[in-house]
Amino acid sequence: MSLQIGDALGDGIRRSLTYSGGVLMALTFVYQLLFLGSINAIFVDILPPEAQQSGQLGFALPVPAAVAGVIALLGLVFGIVLYIAATRALTREQSELDSLSGELFTRRMGRALVSAVGANIVVTIAVTIGFILLFVPGIFLAISFIFVIFAVGVEDERAIDALSRSWELASGNRWGLFALGLIVGVVTGVGSSIGSVASFVSPVAGQILSLALTSVFSIVGYGILADAYLQVSGEKPGSGGGTVEPTSEPEAL
Repeated sequence: MSLQIGDALGDGIRRSLTYSGGVLMALTFVYQLLFLGSINAIFVDILPPEAQQSGQLGFALPVPAAVAGVIALLGLVFGIVLYIAATRALTREQSELDSLSGELFTRRMGRALVSAVGANIVVTIAVTIGFILLFVPGIFLAISFIFVIFAVGVEDERAIDALSRSWELASGNRWGLFALGLIVGVVTGVGSSIGSVASFVSPVAGQILSLALTSVFSIVGYGILADAYLQVSGEKPGSGGGTVEPTSEPEAL
């Protein structure tokens, strides 16, 4: 099915502005705050005393560098789990978005986590090489693999199959997906940059405000991508499809 950009934007925003979307925004903010605070804590620990006292790094957790490193690693893992859960939550029927089941965070999450990491490594390398070569191939590949995380989270695909599935879904819709990504990217960038203004008053306040805005816009973006995914996969109600189901048989982690 061809992508309808207007529907993706309107229905996607409505998906994100629900109870499920609100909880995901809050969890994203907490994850990003802890991750940033732990990274800044590592830098504070290795910087000279005069740089530490300047406060220019902004928000930093009051923990030793070793502890901050562990928190950063755990936060990174939780962030991936969170975005996998977001794909599952935001692709449900609109009537189901008033709740957020714990199963969204646990169903075959071990396999999904490994698949997401593996697929993203391949995508990152491919897109980076594409940008280095002629720039345009990088954009083409980024659009082609835009639904990888949805293939992993919603359809339970493994890394390589998720890449193939995303390519299939993007085929015939790349111009629409490019326009959609451009709109979401510009709005997100402008909205998140508002926090930079507060940085002139206080680096800590500026970083926290930026993280709060980024958390909101990232989940709104996921809601829009979720609706686009449902459209091109033919699973959106009214598009001739049904409920999205995993494509593989259940198996142990």
